[in-house]
Parts: sequence; C-alpha cells; structure tokens
Amino acid sequence: MENKISKTQQEELTAWLEKDKKNRSFFQQVISPEKRMQKFETRKHIDSERAFSKFKKNTQPHKVKSIYRLSQYAAIFLVPVLVGLVYLLVNQEPATREISQSPITHGNNKAILILSQGETIDLSPDHALPALPEGIDLVLQGDKLVYISDSTTEKERQYHELVTPRGGEFKITLPDGTFVHLNSNSKLRFPKNFAPDKREIFLSGEAYFEVSKNTNKPFLVIAEDVQVKVYGTTFNINTLLENQIQTTLVKGSVGIQVQDSSQEYILKPSQQAIVQKTDGDITIRDVDTTPYTAWTEGIFLFDNERLETILDKLALWYDVELFYQNESVKNVCFTGYLKRYDNIDVILNAIESTVSATFHIKERTIIINKNEYTNR
Repeated sequence: MENKISKTQQEELTAWLEKDKKNRSFFQQVISPEKRMQKFETRKHIDSERAFSKFKKNTQPHKVKSIYRLSQYAAIFLVPVLVGLVYLLVNQEPATREISQSPITHGNNKAILILSQGETIDLSPDHALPALPEGIDLVLQGDKLVYISDSTTEKERQYHELVTPRGGEFKITLPDGTFVHLNSNSKLRFPKNFAPDKREIFLSGEAYFEVSKNTNKPFLVIAEDVQVKVYGTTFNINTLLENQIQTTLVKGSVGIQVQDSSQEYILKPSQQAIVQKTDGDITIRDVDTTPYTAWTEGIFLFDNERLETILDKLALWYDVELFYQNESVKNVCFTGYLKRYDNIDVILNAIESTVSATFHIKERTIIINKNEYTNR
C-alpha cells in the first residue's frame, strides 16, 4: 500500500495470491479504498492517550512498576507490542465468555407494508412480493422496496405504512426518489403519490434520509411534535430516545420547527437539533455525525455513552429484554466500535472487558450487574 515492497517480498506476495482464491479476495478487501476509509473513520474515534491511561490503571501495581523500571531501556519495543496488543484485542473475539448457543440473533431486513385499505404485506427475506392491488406500482430490489411514481391526481391521498419490528430494518425509495433507511421498531407513513405542492411523510422511530431535491415541492418529515423541513439533504432522525427527538444533519440544510411554534431553526452540516419531548425546548449543537449514522453501515459506534442508552439500542436490534440487578451500572460509560451483525456474545464481551459491568444471558433476557472487583 505504501509502494515500498522489495522484489523478494513482491515474489512472496504474488505466490501467496496465486495459491488460493481466498487469499486474493482477502487481499482485495484489505487494499480497497472503502476498507481504508472505514478504518480511517474508526481511528478518528480512538483516543490513544486515554486508552493507554486505562491500560496503566488496570495493570497490577507491581507490573506497572516493572514497566516503569524497564522503560528507559525498552521503550522502543513497548510501542510495537502495545500496537500488536490493540490489534489482537480489536480483531479477535474476546475470551471472557464462551459463545453461547442462545437463540438470540442480530436483526435483519424485515418489515410489514400496510396499504391504505388495511392489507398487509410481509417483506421478510423468505416472503415473495404478492400480487398487488390495481394502481400500486412497487418492486423489491434486493433488500430495498422501490415505489414507482405516476402522475395520477388523487382527490384523497392514499397513505401506506412501512413498519419494522424489533430486530428489523428496511430500506425504501419513495415515489419522488427519496431514499429512507428505517431502523428497528420504527414506522414510516407516506402517500402513494405526493401532493402537487409538498411532500409530507410521518415518522415514529429512527430513519436515515437522502432526500431527492425539488425546490418547487418541499419535503416535510413530521416526527411526533417536530416538523423537519428539508431542502434536498442527508440526515438522521431519532424519536426512540426517552426524552428527546434528535435530528442530525450530514449535508445540505434542514429547518426544525416545533408544533404550535412559528420559529424555525436552520441546521448546518454537522449540527444536531435536540428537541425535549416535555416542553419542546430546542438545543442546537455541533457534532461528529458518524456515531449517529454508523448504524446504516452495519456499525455501532459509541463515544463515552451511558451503558443504559447502549443496551437500549442493543435490545431493539437483537430483540431482547434487559434486567438490571444494579441500577448504578446504567451510568457506566463506554467508548467503542462494534459490528452490528456480530453475535450478541461478542458485543457483550467487548463491553464487559472494558467497563465495570457483567452480563449473563437467560433465554432472551440480558441480566446486567456491576462488577465490584475491578478498578475500571
């Protein structure tokens, strides 16, 4: 990748690539621009100083002193060792708990489409799209539902609903070309064809939007008591939080307005609007948008987030229940990069090895307790 390979090394690499198709496939994945960008995004969220501080704190005192005594002689060797250790910890499954044979699996593409007349269509992978009523033109393209718009003028708008259960997600292209990725336990209500003067949809839950630009027909998302007016843009809305509705803007421009208020707040890229559900108070702040949209790329990215919030997200995606044996453990904070499609044990082991919490799985319930025997 750095173009510094020697002739001998090049010969070894070529021989290895020709030995097995799996080798070549793996090599192409490693050097792909997408993989490098993904690793770059991950590294942006790594605080090496804080990580090393935790490492020193968690090491037994006599071992730490030994490292200090040897540091003046062995510093040059310590850095590669630590880098290797981090690599192993990131790339290997933690060994704190054996992988269970529990029935808990990660979420997948599944949803129910409810037509205007109340007819329901199962969009799970093992279900074929049935014959549709006249006037409804849509197709399934892989894991995405695509509406094909027509010019029909409807006196009364016919609304459809796309509903994802716990442990489900789904993608849809609306009649105007807007792309929506719906997260677990969410509902999107939209017309079969948009009105001539506006494109209005309703959201409950979490969704990522890439809105098709049309200056003559504004796009409106009604999320509970919040209206998001879109001007051709990419953003994420989350109403699943207990007391807040979050709108995170990736690019473009959106206006945030609370119901029964005439004031509109305009967001710029990399800004987030937080609306309090209790009183409608709005706070605008600058954020790194990656943790809020990483779920669409199959990643959980947590930056010093409370364990309760993290486990709520996991409970929705893995469709499990939570039982806290110790309430104080909810406030433990965790920073980490986890794969959304990993086994639940891998996720819990990664968290458990970093923070003062323990997890046990009983049927479809995760039992959480605080580990009182650690300094972490």
